[in-house]
Amino acid sequence: MRISDLVAVPHLRLRLLGGGEDADRALSGVATTDLLHPERYLSGGELVLTGMMWRRRPEDSAEFAAALAAAGAACVGAGTALGEVPPDLAAACARHGLPLIEVPAETSFAAVTEEVRRALDAERDDGAARTRERHRRLLADLAGGADLPGVFAAAAAQARLSCWVVSGTGRPVASGGPALGARERLRVAAQTLLRPGPRVLDLAAAEGAPARRLAVLPVRTRAWHPLTGWLLVCAGDPARWPADVRESVDHLAAIAALARNRAEQRAADDARHLAGLPRLLAAQRFDEAAALLHVAGTPDEEERARTPHAVVEAALLPAPAEPDLARRVLAELLAEWPGAAVTGADPAFAVVPLTGDPPGAAPADAEEAPAPGGADALRRHLAEGAAALEPKLLDHRLAVGVSTAATGVADLRGAAAEARNARRLAEMRRGRAAIATGAELDSHELLLAAVPEEVRSVYRDRLLGPLLEYDRAHRSDLLATLERFLRYSGSWQRCASAMHIHVNTLRYRIGRIEELTGRDLSSLEHRVDLFLALRLHR
Repeated sequence: MRISDLVAVPHLRLRLLGGGEDADRALSGVATTDLLHPERYLSGGELVLTGMMWRRRPEDSAEFAAALAAAGAACVGAGTALGEVPPDLAAACARHGLPLIEVPAETSFAAVTEEVRRALDAERDDGAARTRERHRRLLADLAGGADLPGVFAAAAAQARLSCWVVSGTGRPVASGGPALGARERLRVAAQTLLRPGPRVLDLAAAEGAPARRLAVLPVRTRAWHPLTGWLLVCAGDPARWPADVRESVDHLAAIAALARNRAEQRAADDARHLAGLPRLLAAQRFDEAAALLHVAGTPDEEERARTPHAVVEAALLPAPAEPDLARRVLAELLAEWPGAAVTGADPAFAVVPLTGDPPGAAPADAEEAPAPGGADALRRHLAEGAAALEPKLLDHRLAVGVSTAATGVADLRGAAAEARNARRLAEMRRGRAAIATGAELDSHELLLAAVPEEVRSVYRDRLLGPLLEYDRAHRSDLLATLERFLRYSGSWQRCASAMHIHVNTLRYRIGRIEELTGRDLSSLEHRVDLFLALRLHR
């Protein structure tokens, strides 16, 4: 409602005494006061009604008008029940750009307040109806095949909000405002996906910039999980949002949820179509495997023969209750890699083309040929995504194996075996998320990875069990001493210096280790046995 609209209401009999040039100013509400300094009760845009009980001398008018102007009031309504509006108040309001309305004695402040609130309620209802209609159209566009980034940006612009959709790895999905930096996206994903409910974060917008408040809400879908779910991020504090902003945020969340559900359903359908691919490759039924890949949208056989591909295998340890969680995690890690075909359950399996620039790579110079992605670029891309997920891997470990490049469907059979062995190698490494490549399958780790887990467990416990039990009982460090001694290739002096102990102390500890394990650490064969047991213990 504008000031001019209020003055035009006949039954109120209001009269505009000054500030007619600002009569089109919008009102946000009404406040009634007889305080000389009411600014702490104002939020801006109000019509301030006053009976002027605060006025004791002409100078008070200037003080009152200055306080209202500082608080952002839109207009002053002065009641005349106790007398005419004094000229000093009119002059003070004019100096501070405040329109002044005379409220006659026969018009109550309650009647003015009711008129303003009725008009504002009607405007809000009309605005909400328009917002809901726009939201309905945007949802229809999205359901009809429109892309999420375009629909989301339009919805955020209509709501006058800065909002973003971010994946579990910090990947930008959609944006409705200035882009969030990579560091901000990673912090949002790492700190909020640990809990399913909404959260408020204070993050620095950039180096040296003031912190800004972000409200983060999970985009709830049928298959939501902290490792693979999306987040809706909105600038501002939800505790201070008015009802219309909350409704707009709910609309944006619904748009993101619809898009996420559709993306998850498409990925699940594609995975079902490719479900037999690993088995067909293992059985050397290459024609059928090629047909599956062609249906999935990968290049035809002639192009595939020229295009290097890698196979990726991923597993979560221990196996999750959700049967396809590993597949969804791998799909998220490869979401920005063009042409990746993901299937499987646990482990998950993907065939990934290796041509062209890797995601996020800077464009090559015009005079240079485009840099191929290659298996190394794929490994780096997977490692970045896995590192983003690592803070949320509370119940599982993630192991990923990446093969070297292969051309043609027939070569994918060997690449699949290579990726499987690399994944087993990754399972033996430290950390919540580990990645191994086919190029690394040339060390003792490959042999250890090929041994069944129950055999590895017996071997490890038989050699190191006595040391672990002794350390627990005596609060000693024999296991750490053994690891350091082998790291320094049995050099007494270098090992003692690194551990900051006397050589005689080291000799005593090694003697105790030999007694407990029944192994002679002067023997290369026995050193190798204990070294392998330590590798299995990591």
